[in-house]
Parts: sequence; structure tokens; C-alpha cells
Amino acid sequence: MRILSLTLLAVTALSSLPALAKDIAVDSKIVSAIIYSDRATLTRSAKIKIPAGSHNLVFTGLPVSMYTDSLRTEGSSRANVVFGALSHKRTSHLDFVVPKEKELNKQLVLLQDQRKLYQVEKQALQAGKRFLENLGKQAVLRTNEDIAEINLKPESWAAASDNITAKMLENMKADHALNIKTREVNEKIIKVQNELRGLRTGQKQSYSVSIPFESDKATTLNIDLSYQLPNVGWQPIYDARLDVKSAKLELVQYGSVWQRTGEDWKDIELTLSTAQPNRGAGLPKLHPHWISLIQHRAKRKSMQFGNLASNMSGAPMAEMMDSEADMAFESVSAPQKAKFQAAKINTDGFVGEYQIVGLSSVASDGTRSKLMVGAFETENALQVQIKPQLSTDAYLVVKTKLKGDAPILAGQVSLFRDGAYIGKTHMPMLRPNDIEELSFGIDDNIRVKRNTLKDKSSEYGLISKETILERSFVTEIQNLHKKAIDIAVLETIPVSQDERIRVEILKDKTTVGYESDLHDAKGVTRWLKTLKSQEKYKVMLGWKVNWPKGENISGL
Repeated sequence: MRILSLTLLAVTALSSLPALAKDIAVDSKIVSAIIYSDRATLTRSAKIKIPAGSHNLVFTGLPVSMYTDSLRTEGSSRANVVFGALSHKRTSHLDFVVPKEKELNKQLVLLQDQRKLYQVEKQALQAGKRFLENLGKQAVLRTNEDIAEINLKPESWAAASDNITAKMLENMKADHALNIKTREVNEKIIKVQNELRGLRTGQKQSYSVSIPFESDKATTLNIDLSYQLPNVGWQPIYDARLDVKSAKLELVQYGSVWQRTGEDWKDIELTLSTAQPNRGAGLPKLHPHWISLIQHRAKRKSMQFGNLASNMSGAPMAEMMDSEADMAFESVSAPQKAKFQAAKINTDGFVGEYQIVGLSSVASDGTRSKLMVGAFETENALQVQIKPQLSTDAYLVVKTKLKGDAPILAGQVSLFRDGAYIGKTHMPMLRPNDIEELSFGIDDNIRVKRNTLKDKSSEYGLISKETILERSFVTEIQNLHKKAIDIAVLETIPVSQDERIRVEILKDKTTVGYESDLHDAKGVTRWLKTLKSQEKYKVMLGWKVNWPKGENISGL
């Protein structure tokens, strides 16, 4: 009876204790990524059954390169679940932790072992070959002391020779087959090694993240874990496709996405962001800007010795050193045709986000995936530009004005003219209503000739003589198109940086109607003209420069 009482007491005591917390492994997968220029925010998702009480959810095998300060978690369920503060721990492993790298390394080891077996077989065949060669010699000479006495009758020599020859042939064929197998396995080894170099992780460590939670009842929990990591990025690239006849320009933006995280992304949601987390959020500080007169060396030395005591007091010197240190710190820290589905563009905030429609996959070996963002609405005008000082070629230019609400980020542009690829250029960042000029190559239907009419220097004046340089040019242009076209002729005239040098456009030798200092660029002069089919047009330019005699002038 006493033993039964003790047992009941023990059961009662155990039932009053809380259930022991246990670690629950979470099997998650990457479901989405927000990609910045030099990193990405990945979100892993899982659906897991959890018991009531206080326990820990554990994510394992997370990349060691992730920024642990960026770890965030969210969850939802039909129970009352409360998360505690998550923690992370670095774990070392004997093998690679990146699944693809681990698989490739295993393949590499198997291939290297296979090659070693081929090498051993080859050595055995070579030993057999040497034995047969020696045996053949001794069958004739019968003098090899290392081989037992061979009792061959003369009538058996021919048969023995045939046997040796057949065995040698079999041996050589096997050796050649091994050479082929070795070559094939070497090619496979090189392929695997190249893939391993493409991953470039070498990681044998990983993070595990533990998330404590309390739940009032057993339930199914949907949980997301997000974090940032490097070795990911994207760049905007563009296709500019011009139809010359209709003067229509199609400007399409793509996102060139790459990643070297070691883990392939398969069928995930992708968002391309214009935010730049690497630039930081700190506001730079302003510091005093100290200036002083340059002092002579002797005076400076006397001041140094005279003010030695005050310098040793530390106040002015310390203040200056602090200022210089702050400025140095500031300088370091400042910094049926297939169609594409366009992305959803969100520009409501301070940054733009392009949500790629549908699910996307990106390999982990650095291969660039070209994802379509969308086409931009533009207002376009064709113009032929001629710069006769540099070339007598005429260039077809599209002046495009960005419409809509979304900006265009700076990026590389592939140019297509009537379906033909003609080259690449770079486009700066454009905001709505900004205008950019895109050149689509030489227009051979515009004929350009340039001649120098005058290039002469002289001197004048009886007392204070000056040197004069006078130059004049004529550019002849003809439109060979079957329709009218707008042309722009651009020239530059010298610009003086010294008040003693005077530059003057010669009105009687210059075609009227020009614009001076185009786009605030000193000396750039432009004539605009609409030329009808077969029409000719002459642009004349004359200028002169005066400067004091005996002075040298540069730039001419």
C-alpha cells in the first residue's frame, strides 16, 4: 500500500511539470526574391504541423554568406502562436553544404577514381606487353636466363609466333580502348571542375536559425523566413528597335539577373528593385573648412618654436587633428510570334520595383537570365545629324521623349534598325519627359561634302600689332531619300579663355539661322533644316581669332 502511494505521488508531480521543449526541423524552400544591384532578399517558406506548448522551429543549411542582421520571420495559423527572439548558429561540416556543389564534388571524386582504375589497367597491360616482347625474343634466341627453358620444336615455332602475335594484338587493342576511356573521363572531369569553379563557394559551413514559439493548441503553421545575402544582382538592359519608314521606336527594358549563391532558384517569384542598400542610410556630417595664408618658411619655423608651448597645450592642435580625422573618415565612408509578359511596375515609393509576372528560374553558376520588364511609351522624331568637322558621314538619330510615370534606369542599349542589329550604346537614367538621342548608324542616302574656303593668318597695326587667323568652310548636303527629312548640322568655333584673345563669327561668310552655344556647350553651333527629296543645301561658317603679336596660342 505504501509503494502504491509513492507511485501516485510521482505521477502527480510529473503531470504538473510543463512539457519539455523540443526542436522541430523545418523543411523549407525558396519561394521569392527581391533583387538589388549587389544583393538580394530571399524568402523561404514552409508549412508545418506544430504541437501545443513551447518549442523551437529550426531552419538548417542556410548559407554562411547571409547577413544575419537581416533575418526576419513571419507566420500564420488558426491557433494563437507567439514567436520569440530568433537566434542563429554557425555549424561546420565535413562535406560541402551547397547541394549542387556537394553533388558535383561527389561526381568529381567518382570520375577521378575511375580514371585511376584505368591507369592501373593500363600499367598492367604495359607490363604484359613487355613480357610478351621478351618472350618473343627468347623464343628465337633462347638465351633469356629469367625465363625457364623453353622446349620448342622447330615445327612449333610458327604456331608459337602466331600465338604471341595474337596476344600482342589483343593487348594493344585493350590499351587503345583504355586510352579512349581515359580521354572521355578526363573531359567529364574538366566539365565538372569548370562547373565547380562557376559556383565558387567552397562552403563547408552553414547557419542554423532557431525560432522559439508558444502555441495554445496543435495547429498547422505557415512560416516565412527572409534574409539578405550577397553574390546576387541585376542590371537593366534595353532593346531599341527602329522602323525607319514609320519612324516608330520600340523601347523595351529587360532585367539581366545573375546569382552565385550555390543554390538554384526554381519557379520563384522575382522582384527587381532599384533600391541600393549598399549605399547605406547615414547622413554625412559637415565639418569646418579651415583655410590660411601660405607663410614663408623662416617665419613658419619661428612661429613653430615660438608657439611650442601653446601647441603642447593641445587645444588648437587637437582640434585640427580631430577635424582632419573626421574629414578623412568622411572621404572613406562617402560613396505566331511568341510574346514576353511585361512586369508589374510599382513606382509609388522612393524606389521602383518591377514584379516579374509568373515564376522564374535562375541558375546558381552566374549565368545571366534575361527577364522582360516591359515596353516604355515614347514620343519620337527622326533627324539626320552631320558633324562635318569630324566626318562627312550623316548619322540617323532618334530623339526620344519618355512618356508615362516610370523612369528608365541607366543601362546598355542594343540597337536594331529595320530588324537588323547594328550595335550597342549606353543610355543614362531618364525620367518622364526627359529627351535622349539614340544614334542608329550612318545614313548613306545623305550626301555630304566639305571644303575649306580660307585658312590664312596675318598681322596688322602700326604700333600695337596683332596676329589674325581667319578660317571659313562650306558644307554641301543633298537628300537622296524619296521623302523629306530633318537634318541638323553641328559645328564648333574656338572659345577664348583669355580676354586678350578675341573670337568673332564672320557674318558675311556664315549661313544665317544658327543656334549658338547649344545646350550651354560653349562654341557649339547648329543649323536645322528640312530637306525635300533631292534638295541641296549649303552651310557656310567663317570665323577669325585676334591675339597679341609675339604670344603663342594653343588649341588651333
